[in-house]
Amino acid sequence: MKQEYSFRHHPKEAFKLYLSNTKNEIESELKRLVSSLSELSLHPQIEYAVLSQGKRLRPLLVILSAESVGGNRDKVTPLALAFELMHTATLIHDDIIDDDDTRRDRPALHRKWSVNDAILTGDSLIAFSVDLASGCGQTILKTVALSALELCEGEHADIAFSLDKTSEEAYFKKIKEKSASLFKAATYCGALAGGGTPSEVESLSNFGENFGIAYQLRDDVLDLRQKGTLMPRDLKSGRITLPLIHAYAASNWLERKQMKSQLKTLTNSAPTRSGKVARDLVQTIDQTGALDYSEKKIDDHLHLAVTSVSSLRDTEYKGYLIEMTKALKTMS
Repeated sequence: MKQEYSFRHHPKEAFKLYLSNTKNEIESELKRLVSSLSELSLHPQIEYAVLSQGKRLRPLLVILSAESVGGNRDKVTPLALAFELMHTATLIHDDIIDDDDTRRDRPALHRKWSVNDAILTGDSLIAFSVDLASGCGQTILKTVALSALELCEGEHADIAFSLDKTSEEAYFKKIKEKSASLFKAATYCGALAGGGTPSEVESLSNFGENFGIAYQLRDDVLDLRQKGTLMPRDLKSGRITLPLIHAYAASNWLERKQMKSQLKTLTNSAPTRSGKVARDLVQTIDQTGALDYSEKKIDDHLHLAVTSVSSLRDTEYKGYLIEMTKALKTMS
């Protein structure tokens, strides 16, 4: 017999059950969608990329936003899949740009096949995403397209960032575009497709943006706090994140020179040769208080996310949105 929980009496358990059931439904729909594309020559690559057991946060937020304003889950599921396909496409292209070897503990698509295959697979997923969103009306279709464009702008800014020419303000502008844009669009479109009022749509849009910013900050911190001998991906690829920016700003000219030299070594050397350099740089970053500072910024944006939905009607779905902000703090 399926276990059920009342949100009023068991909020965490009810949220976990909702999360598990919704994610399972998303996985099933993704499998059905991928199966329908079996005649395509790129089907093996699409299957490999899409069915990789990700967190599925963006489609989950589409569905949850729709349900929190009284919308129907089945009606918005194609839109939810559109956001997951768009997100997957960006991951494929990011791995090429960063020259990463792995994604979710498996070979990156461009390593398993080729760069050409990876580019075309990502392009195909963008096309399918637009196709799925097109059934939801012009406003939603335009929002999906513009969020993808905004994401590209953020990625281009990320590539151009350098440690001595990047401010905290510029960093937050970049992650609003690169990381938070799809989260914001997911909650906005979900609320709109679910029949939300203008104020409800705006509230959920703000929730998505702040949740997305916190999610990226959490990712930045986790990369540097990881245990063992794994090389932090951001340091290896030369990504300029908030902890690095804060640590650099808090250091004197000699320490800054050393940090720049360490970062250059990490981006140009094999992991086996740069392990100690990475550990030393992470220790320097931590000693400046940059990781704790970044954790505080995570809390700030999660608080803003919760505040933004305070005016929504009191339903279990509003409760699940709040539980999502709590879960992000322990998400790996």
